[in-house]
Amino acid sequence: MNIHEHYPMVYVDKYVIMPNHIHMILRIDVLSDFDGRPMAVPTISQAINQFKGWVSKRSGFYVWQGRFHDRILRNEREYTGAWQYIENNPINWQNDKYYVE
Repeated sequence: MNIHEHYPMVYVDKYVIMPNHIHMILRIDVLSDFDGRPMAVPTISQAINQFKGWVSKRSGFYVWQGRFHDRILRNEREYTGAWQYIENNPINWQNDKYYVE
């Protein structure tokens, strides 16, 4: 599923799929319609739930835990830190608290 196709104002800036979890940086930009009014913006929960439903439907079974963890990246330093964490997560998988052989 391309989240951006379903929600034009939501972009997946970075992601990594790990053996038992996924990390993503989602960016939401406010768009205007033809009259210049802001379009309705989905919540992170709506976008993630849509994504989880799509993956489950495509795989034929539910593969997700009930909840997800999110946090707002408030500045460039936090954004860069999250980007680097996602980039390095596969390399550090054996040190992850969720590591399973």
